[in-house]
Amino acid sequence: MTEKKIKKVFLTGASGKLGSYLYYVLKKHFKILALGNKSEIGYVQKLNLLNNSILIKKLNNFNPDVIVHLAAISNVDLCEKNMNLAKELLHMTSHELTLAQDRMGVLGKMNANERVAKFIINISEQRARIGWQSNPVSLPMTRQDIADYLGLTLETVSREITRFKTSNLIKLMNTKQIFIVDKIKLTAVCN
Repeated sequence: MTEKKIKKVFLTGASGKLGSYLYYVLKKHFKILALGNKSEIGYVQKLNLLNNSILIKKLNNFNPDVIVHLAAISNVDLCEKNMNLAKELLHMTSHELTLAQDRMGVLGKMNANERVAKFIINISEQRARIGWQSNPVSLPMTRQDIADYLGLTLETVSREITRFKTSNLIKLMNTKQIFIVDKIKLTAVCN
């Protein structure tokens, strides 16, 4: 397996102390998309990380090799008074970035076979991360929606799922559930 050289860094929390320091260190070596809550700092783009659609667009347009997530609530008094809120916001933004990163991996430079395999593996791993049953995989959308999400046609998604079924990598339980028969081989398809 060849290693990918890091060229682009997606940096959240770039208007904070650590983020701004890291920006100045990294900008000498990498192309950086710096996001924060203060747009008056010249290099920082203001973005609400909880706005998933804009976050996905930024990530897709920039296509980073690495995401460095340093965003946080900077009002210490607010955090101390509302610790649960602070933890929940951190969890939500981290979760959104993880989902976006998973999607970027799927849409990157993969062929159709690899995209569909990675999509199934990602859904399984996302469910495991939140403590849900990871196999069988419950598909959160129709095949047409999956095709749109992956940048493929409906026919291509159906053909790849049939290929995986024929190769005994998966079993179709119904239209919304896939049982992963051989996770190692399915993972190997997308690596």
